[in-house]
Amino acid sequence: MKRIVTIAAVFAFILLLTKIANLAGPAPMPGISFSLKAQRVVECSASDITLVDVHDVQTHLNTDSSWPACSSYQSGQVLDFYLSRGAKTHFLHSEQTAWWRKQM
Repeated sequence: MKRIVTIAAVFAFILLLTKIANLAGPAPMPGISFSLKAQRVVECSASDITLVDVHDVQTHLNTDSSWPACSSYQSGQVLDFYLSRGAKTHFLHSEQTAWWRKQM
C-alpha cells in the first residue's frame, strides 16, 4: 500500500512541475548570429547600409539603432562585421579584417 501511495505522490509531483513549467513559457529566441568578413562600407544611412566584399558582391542590410554612426566608417577600410538578424539587422561588433582575408 505504501508503494502505491509513493508512486501516486511522485506522479502528482511530476504533473505539478509540468504544469508550472508550461505556464512559464519558453525564453524568447535571440536573433540568428552571422558574420560578414572582409567588407567595405559603400553606402550608409540611419536605416540601411550597403557593404561590398573583396569579390564586389554587394550586401544591403536594413539596420536598427544599435549601429554606429556612418561617420565612423573610413573610405577603403576593410572590416569583419558580427551581426544578428531580427526584424532589422542588429550590430554586435566589428573589427579590422585579417591581412590575408583582404588578399582573397
